[in-house]
Amino acid sequence: MSKKAVALAWTVDLCSPVIIASGKDALAERMLEIAREYGIKTVSDPILTVLLAESSVGSYIPPEAWNSVAAVFAFLDEGIKKRWFM
Repeated sequence: MSKKAVALAWTVDLCSPVIIASGKDALAERMLEIAREYGIKTVSDPILTVLLAESSVGSYIPPEAWNSVAAVFAFLDEGIKKRWFM
């Protein structure tokens, strides 16, 4: 099975997170390496990654991924966690 990685971006003015990069194998490894170099937090969720990788770079995440992505963002961002879950 090949390694996959998907990068997302979201700001409050967007209706949904956007897929800003997607890659497999060597490109996925490079994406993770760059994330580590810049201190970007990552999460390993193979099922969600496969779902997101089916969409095009530049597109919003699919609606069926909203809840999972919201949970990931809340896990990664204390501010989101406090606003949404506490």
